[in-house]
This record gives sequence, structure tokens and C-alpha cells, in this order.
Amino acid sequence: MSNFDNQQVKRVSEFVQKYMRDNKIDKMSADECAEILASNGILSNTVGPKPGFNFRQMLRDGRDGIIDLVDGAYQVRPKAKWIIFNNPNKKTSP
Repeated sequence: MSNFDNQQVKRVSEFVQKYMRDNKIDKMSADECAEILASNGILSNTVGPKPGFNFRQMLRDGRDGIIDLVDGAYQVRPKAKWIIFNNPNKKTSP
């Protein structure tokens, strides 16, 4: 079970993708995304042992099929860093 639902994932995905398009950003780290999500009141950045944990947990839950995966999220393998691409249909390695 996840602390997130697919509605939250959709909201996060839409916000991050729009932010990246508007700012002409090709890719962002999970921590960069967590910061902008928190500063815009979309997803708390104070949950867990360190900043960004909450967003990374959402990414892990999506990877594991518990909830939908955030659009554009890519991870080479478990325990590797997450990259969020501004084109969710383009799956390229970092």
C-alpha cells in the first residue's frame, strides 16, 4: 500500500511537466523536482529522514507498480538516482 494515490501522481506529473516545458528544462533530478513541488505547495518536502524523501517514495511506489509512475520518471536500476525528463514519451538514459 502507498501513502499516495493516482490522483496525486497525476497532479505531480502535470505540474512537473509544465514547469519543465515553461522553463525549457530537459531533465531534473528527483531532489530538484521535490524542491519545486514543495515550494509550490504540491507535495511536502518535510516527510521522511531527509529532503526529497517523500517524492522519491512516490517514484519508488510507481516503479513497483503500487501506483502510477510519475510522467517522465526514469531510473537505470533500483537504488540508482532518478531522472525526470520533460518528454514522458521519450525514454532515454541520462
